Amino acid sequence: MSRIFIICFGLLIGSPIAYAQDPISPIANEAIQDTAEAIPDAMQQIVKAPPIDFANLRDPFASYLTLVAQRGQAILNEQRLRFENRERELLENFDLSTLKLVGVYSMGEDRVAMVEDASGKGHTVRRGNYMGKNNGQIEKIEIDTVYLVEQIINPAGDVVDNQVTLTLKEVNK
Repeated sequence: MSRIFIICFGLLIGSPIAYAQDPISPIANEAIQDTAEAIPDAMQQIVKAPPIDFANLRDPFASYLTLVAQRGQAILNEQRLRFENRERELLENFDLSTLKLVGVYSMGEDRVAMVEDASGKGHTVRRGNYMGKNNGQIEKIEIDTVYLVEQIINPAGDVVDNQVTLTLKEVNK
């Protein structure tokens, strides 16, 4: 039964090869041109979709905060690579919370600060020196305070300058 159905169906439809070899009749060609003329000019223009930038598409299932943090970290790493060209200073190996300001003195017109690391070793620093793991640069040294500017990532994922101070803590025994 199914063979008869297939044979009948094939006879009704005809061969696809025969359709491919037959040219379009002149009557059908005129009908196609008449419908093209009936379409308004505005509809004859091809409308293209805007290009999609697949490289920067956000995954809808990924956390937005994670993506923001990754973007900020990439910017921060790029800026750190820029600092790779200069020789890193010894105090850049320490976290700022482990460093302690123990003294400030003047050398001519400039102020110099004495900073102690976690092992108790003292280091002298001047304006422009770097210290801390976040590329903290000394901006100003006052009588009892050292002002540094670090680059950190804020919650929005942008790299911002953060001012950090080391203050002289007097200990009365």
